[in-house]
Amino acid sequence: MLSITPKAKQVTALDMLRKNWNQHRTMLLSASVGFGKTAIAAFVADGLVSRGMRVMFVAPYTVLIEQTATRFVEYGLPVDEISYLWRDHPLYDPSKLIQIASADTLIRRKFPDNIDLLIIDEAHMKRKKILEIIRDTDIRVVGLSGTPFASWMGEYYETLIKPTTMKELIEIGDLSPYEFYAPDNPDVSGVKTSKLSAFGNDYNEEQLAKIMGDSDLVGNIVKFWLEHGEDRPTVCFCVNVSHANYVTMEFNRAGINAEVMTAETPHDERQLIINRFESGSTKIIVNVGVLVAGFDSDVRCIIYARPTKSEIRWVQCLGRGLRTAKGKDKCLIFDHSGSVHLLGFPDEIEYDDLQNKNDGMKTQSSYRDQVKAEKKPKECPSCHYMKPAGVYVCPKCGFKPLAGENVQVDETRELKKLKAGEQIFTKEQKQSWWSQIKFYQKQREISGKPISDGWCAHTYKKKFGVWPRGLHDTPQEITPEVSNYIRSKNIAFAKMQAKKNTKEVKPKTEAEKIASARSHLEDIREKLSLGGNREDGRGSNRSMA
Repeated sequence: MLSITPKAKQVTALDMLRKNWNQHRTMLLSASVGFGKTAIAAFVADGLVSRGMRVMFVAPYTVLIEQTATRFVEYGLPVDEISYLWRDHPLYDPSKLIQIASADTLIRRKFPDNIDLLIIDEAHMKRKKILEIIRDTDIRVVGLSGTPFASWMGEYYETLIKPTTMKELIEIGDLSPYEFYAPDNPDVSGVKTSKLSAFGNDYNEEQLAKIMGDSDLVGNIVKFWLEHGEDRPTVCFCVNVSHANYVTMEFNRAGINAEVMTAETPHDERQLIINRFESGSTKIIVNVGVLVAGFDSDVRCIIYARPTKSEIRWVQCLGRGLRTAKGKDKCLIFDHSGSVHLLGFPDEIEYDDLQNKNDGMKTQSSYRDQVKAEKKPKECPSCHYMKPAGVYVCPKCGFKPLAGENVQVDETRELKKLKAGEQIFTKEQKQSWWSQIKFYQKQREISGKPISDGWCAHTYKKKFGVWPRGLHDTPQEITPEVSNYIRSKNIAFAKMQAKKNTKEVKPKTEAEKIASARSHLEDIREKLSLGGNREDGRGSNRSMA
């Protein structure tokens, strides 16, 4: 018997799981940050363990195994039935009913053949071996994810269990409301797309770093935080290590205690940083590629300083600031990347069905692969000792580096507060509009009244305020909304032209009439005067007048 009582939306989720239990072998529960996915897993596991059945819980990272086990015990699951599936771990016992493993550990081992239920946390993070287990076995599977948007998920999970939405959780107080600030979006049209196992398609990190190296901070991050951050505990997401180091250094120069955390920061050091953050001695954690999953600290401000096209990354990162906490009225979000103009607000990104655009088996690069270039021996700036790759603190003198490569900063762009009712269009909506505009162009061409590509581009810009960069030209049948917008634009143009023409032929004022008459008279006199000098010698008497 568990010691916790499920919240209203958790009850809804459990009821939906029960109703689908006999109909589907694999289910994906959509539950945003703060919903209590671990609690849901505990309720489901308790039901099976009480009947002597075996459950395996898969955490996304090794560091979350102990955290998950601690939560299970706190919730009331029997501590003597919990086993750690971890290399040489003293609490590993394959005979126990609850097995907790990390995804990385599981893919290196032979999967046990006596598991009755497989629960996969952060199920959107693709692991080929785990997908093969789901596909090739008859084990019942429950996936948990706050961002079930990956293009392959519909191939492995038969149904989506969606008990609520992020917007609804904010409305009922289970998640924190937020206040959003953002600039104009930077031009990343030339940046290619890379495939990442955790986040799907996103900007190529190397190319993005080069662009952000020329204008690394879109807006003055430190200045804006000092003016508007209200001294709130903050997490800042950066492009790469040098970017993160630079931001950290600038905060420290301003007298704000900030620490940098990357994928290469040792686990023990990470935990110390988090402890200092939770105690208040560290105000800001500046990070790259971490603090996305399993980070439950009280965060009241998010600085997002890396452009992204990944909805998964976007929602996961911003979600770190949406957990409720005592005395927390809201979360401030400072989007220095302008990604909100591409993706929209985090609580407006919703899918009602799982996607099955591909099978997810194509090898994708991980973040760890993308930072290999940075994994070279580095010189300690204090004692000049060459540190081995991946070593954070200098083993020679103990110096902790902060300053990265010299980075150019664009301090000319300011953030503005986005109003709650202000519409933010998603990339899909923008693409749909552009495709319909191109359809209209095709129609005009067929009717013999062609319009230029420039007209199409300006029509799009008038609607969205930006040029149609990064969009394909495939026509899409026009909807009444777009048709009415174009009609309205054409009517407005016609009225403007008519007004212009009217101005050109408007009646003359009395003064203008007198001036015109005088000018006409002068012309006549000049012609008569010239007439007196005709070559035939016949002059005009009127010219002598």
